Amino acid sequence: MRFHLDFIVPKPDFSISHHQRSFLIGSCFSSNIAFKLKEHKFPTLEYPGGILFNPISIANSLFNCLAESEADPKFIVQRDQSNFSFLHHSSVQASSQKELIELILTQNKKAKEFLKAADFLFITFGSAYYYQHLQLKTAVANCHKQDATLFEKRLLSVNEIVASYKLLLSQLKQINPLIKVIFTVSPVKYIKDGLIENNRSKSTLVLAIHELVASQQNVYYFPAFELVNDDLRDYRFYKEDLAHPNQQAIDYVWRKFSDSYFSFQTLELNSKVLKLKQAFNHRLLHNNSAEASKLNEFIEKQKQELKKIDPDFPL
Repeated sequence: MRFHLDFIVPKPDFSISHHQRSFLIGSCFSSNIAFKLKEHKFPTLEYPGGILFNPISIANSLFNCLAESEADPKFIVQRDQSNFSFLHHSSVQASSQKELIELILTQNKKAKEFLKAADFLFITFGSAYYYQHLQLKTAVANCHKQDATLFEKRLLSVNEIVASYKLLLSQLKQINPLIKVIFTVSPVKYIKDGLIENNRSKSTLVLAIHELVASQQNVYYFPAFELVNDDLRDYRFYKEDLAHPNQQAIDYVWRKFSDSYFSFQTLELNSKVLKLKQAFNHRLLHNNSAEASKLNEFIEKQKQELKKIDPDFPL
């Protein structure tokens, strides 16, 4: 009996190795894949400004990274004795406005430096809905629990997304002409928006991405959204809120991601890396030299096997 489609993701005309750098930005899927890449020892940077959901906030954040922009004080708000930026996730905070401005500038510089030499940029769209600050006349990445009357909820159009990202890709390729950009759509359901509204939003994102893939060089799509919603297609693969994919679903998407983007050698290295990690995390049951010696021998053996597969592997 078949309980899901087992969709085979088409292989692109490239593969990702442990010697290539990946920058990830966007919604929760980016964080999940960034964690997996780091766990398997790929050179990886997750956008230091935190999780972002709508395409305009993601694009604006990347524009600011490329320009190494300082934070504008007009976008900073104080809450609970901390300072936050309307253009950043709530994880980006500081005790004073000056410290927050310095932190954001440091983050933008770090991101640009990485992007200049990155091989891949992964961008995950979460929702085509965004909140516009009526007085500041800008899309906010986070409302930071401010009065709802300050904002207006809007739905981006396909044309708005495409126009913004054509400009962004043009600027990005001025500093890194060879970078490959891989778009994904988060499989998380935004149930609070409403089921019909969530589907309108996801459809808008998918249409915009496929227009960019068709019109731009070195731009690709990875079907994380379809893998969860059309392949697995079962609430057993969601958390209790029936909106967020659970660990089984995340692991399934990672396996499909691996099969699509990794060579046989890279997959073999990933397996060895996990064995090595498990050995490092192993807790000795008995504090004796014989058990410790055996564990150290196993670790050294795994390191040697890694080096046999790839002599330049970054241990």
